[in-house]
Amino acid sequence: MYPGASKGANLTDVKHSDRLTGEPTLGPRVRSLRKLRGMTLSEVAAATGLSISALSKIENDQVSPTFTNLMRLAEGLTIPLSDLVALDRDVSNVSARMTVSRQHEMKFRSTPKYDICALAPDLLHKRMTPLIERVRTINGDAGDGMISHGGEEFVYVLTGAIEVHTEHYQPVRLDEGDSVYLDSTMAHTYVAVDGESSDILTIWLAPESQAGSTGFDAAEEMLSQ
Repeated sequence: MYPGASKGANLTDVKHSDRLTGEPTLGPRVRSLRKLRGMTLSEVAAATGLSISALSKIENDQVSPTFTNLMRLAEGLTIPLSDLVALDRDVSNVSARMTVSRQHEMKFRSTPKYDICALAPDLLHKRMTPLIERVRTINGDAGDGMISHGGEEFVYVLTGAIEVHTEHYQPVRLDEGDSVYLDSTMAHTYVAVDGESSDILTIWLAPESQAGSTGFDAAEEMLSQ
């Protein structure tokens, strides 16, 4: 089961989809990945902590998962998070060990708390997952949105300012040009401050257990449109 996830998470953790018709969507990718791995909805539910009902609605594009549940899906399917949010990746496009991401090609996927853009989405067999996250301001207690997952992550503030909330430390403010490195297994969240959203560069390094032919490499080769 996904570390720290409560078994049978339901649709209170899922945002209703407001996708535009004709754009690539998450549902078909999730369904294809699940079937290519030979997993049933019940098995994915056990691996992610999401309910079967929530998974079915995600696969049918009836709802859009929150950032927390995107992390759960990525870890439950043993794939990089970037491979879930890079919706126009074609499985046949196996690339060399270099790729360039152009600003005009960047595509953001929205969750209730973040807008997420995968960088280097065409580079396969990678351990690091680079993302641009647009962090929004929130109402209420920031600690309510903290999550934990495997690996380590580095965050660099590109624009604006954020607060880093964790389960073991007092909140830390980061302004433009500041950075933080933390163990992802420690529950954490990022919150934009000063009333404006903030863009951050996040580089997530997967756990050793998810690398190699039985983890990321095998999963990346099964990606579909």
